[in-house]
Amino acid sequence: MNVLHPPAAKQMVKAASLLDYVRPDLDAVEAKMQSEIGSDVRTISDLAAGLLQAGGKRLRPAMVALSARAISTAVSRERIAAVGAAVEFVHMATLVHDDVVDDTSTRRGKPTANSIYGNGAAVLSGDYILARAMRILAIDGDLRIIRAVSEITIAMSEGEVMEISAAGCAELPLEDYFEILRKKTAVFVEGCCKTGAMLAEAPAKEEQALAEYGYALGMAFQIADDLLDYTGDPAVTGKPRGSDLKDGRATLPFLLTLPDASPEERAMLLTAFGNADLQQREVEQACEVMERYNAFARTRMLARDYVKQAENALETLPASRARRCFSALTDYVVHRDR
Repeated sequence: MNVLHPPAAKQMVKAASLLDYVRPDLDAVEAKMQSEIGSDVRTISDLAAGLLQAGGKRLRPAMVALSARAISTAVSRERIAAVGAAVEFVHMATLVHDDVVDDTSTRRGKPTANSIYGNGAAVLSGDYILARAMRILAIDGDLRIIRAVSEITIAMSEGEVMEISAAGCAELPLEDYFEILRKKTAVFVEGCCKTGAMLAEAPAKEEQALAEYGYALGMAFQIADDLLDYTGDPAVTGKPRGSDLKDGRATLPFLLTLPDASPEERAMLLTAFGNADLQQREVEQACEVMERYNAFARTRMLARDYVKQAENALETLPASRARRCFSALTDYVVHRDR
């Protein structure tokens, strides 16, 4: 099976199946977000409304809902909505902050908050959204869930700072690369699954299985994302091929190639790394070198390994529609083309 490039129809069917099952829960999450995001301060209110209207896949609330439903179909939808809204608010806040740090002007084809309202207002509005997330959890009152989401936020913040510190470092140690992935992405997905299990009062073994699934899925997601930067279709991904190379982000395909490259190839890669004016022809040359040393295949293989880990974790769970949807979600995340 080609883990990263299946037929598009398969992607669409499986993603739709997943969302259909948790649609009532996600609708409740959306309603909760709408009711909690408002502010008397016009700039905050407008900025937050724009973020909600931009939508998104809502994969993080879906992970919360599916984890809860995988254990018990009787879990309160109101509580799923509360925790789902909180984790999505944390995600939204980090996106706002990321756009300021990266000086991004558009996201999903629309102007970013910082490009409309300025960096200062965007950062503080992101803080407001994060505070709203914590308020929702405080009202829910489950200290285990409050602690879990707090730990997610801490890890993500550390991962973001590590990534900023690593910017422009062409020879980033692989252990640092994986630690950034772990903190930025995998810990969040792991935490969403864990909080869903907590909502359902899952036995310790099943809570651990869901956490392991989320962690492995998160790692696969980010590795696949790094691969798509070099192998994806720009017309589909919405960004030029090799954006990480131009921006000076050392991701797995680049890091796997550099030690094996000839002195001439190595010099070419290092010259291209972090060069914002790099021409597309030069990007293609760099990609050819990576292909020559099987960097794309090796990256794809590692993503497959994490997919397998996620699938193995699911075997601990009882058979259910939620478990089948988790399998569909695994396919969707690593098979996506954008």
